[in-house]
Parts: sequence; structure tokens; C-alpha cells
Amino acid sequence: MLALNVLDIRRLMAAFLKGTMFDEYLLIEGQIMTFCTFSIDGREEKSFYDGNRDAGADDQGAESGSAGGFSQRDYIRWKAVREHCFDLIKGKRTPLFFKFVFFLPPEEMDALLLKHGLMGMRDQLLGLCLNLRYDGTNLVLTTGSSFRSFTLDRTVDEYWDAYVRNLLVSNNILIEDV
Repeated sequence: MLALNVLDIRRLMAAFLKGTMFDEYLLIEGQIMTFCTFSIDGREEKSFYDGNRDAGADDQGAESGSAGGFSQRDYIRWKAVREHCFDLIKGKRTPLFFKFVFFLPPEEMDALLLKHGLMGMRDQLLGLCLNLRYDGTNLVLTTGSSFRSFTLDRTVDEYWDAYVRNLLVSNNILIEDV
């Protein structure tokens, strides 16, 4: 796990809310506190698009076919809600708090694993997490991984941490280890 303090909050927020740097990431959940608290569940409501307003959450979970009821296919990409979140955050006053939890999209996760010869771990890996948390003053970015079962092997984490660090540095976002 990696924890980074973002020194250039404006640059990261511009990339996050106006740019495309995180657009393909899967939004698991989000919370924004301004004059009230807005909570976002990143699960896509497929019934919204197909007109079937009576479909329940159980129907969607049954279709995912994943162990433990979790499937990355159930989550929306950041680009689908980025503008809505921007509308909540923009203005003269900064938010009191926000947090967002993302997973690297499966196709990018597979590319990362393939690049480092780790595809053998793919069946055990549920996702690579990226968390952004702002407390009104500091913006901290953390990484993590989610496996189906416990493992002492941290190789995937090391490559994921390096990937995130390189992403930020290549976008000229100043960071420091926490």
C-alpha cells in the first residue's frame, strides 16, 4: 500500500475533475461534503437504461456471476459522473471533505499484470484500488489491492504503487510519501 500527500492540490483536482486522467477508472463509491453530504454508489443501475423500473438489486447481482456478489462490470466509469461531481465541488468555497474509491479497470489491470509476468495471479485478484481523500486541508491518495484470499506476496502491490506514482509524476503532480 502506498500513501501519498498531494502537494499540488489544484493540479490534481484539475486533472481529476476537468481532465481525463481518471476517466476510465471504475467508481466504487464517493462522498462529497459541502453544504450537505452527497453519497455516490458507483454501481450502475441498468434498469435506468432499459426502462425496467421494477428490477431489483438482487436481479443485477445474480447476473454478475461473481463470487461474493462483486463484479467490476457492475460499476460505472468515473467519466460518467465526473461533471456531476465537478458541479458539486466547484465554487468559491472548497468542500469540507470528500473521498472517492476507484478500481483500475480490468483491461488496464490485465495489461499491468501481463507487463510484469503476473497473469498467474489474475484469478485471485479482485481489483487494484485507488482512494482519494480530502479533509478540507490535505489531499491524500492511497493505493491497495483486493484478493479473493490472503496472500503474503506483495509483488502486485509494488507494481501498482509504482504505476500510480508514475501516473502522478508524469502529469506533473507534486507528491510526497506520508
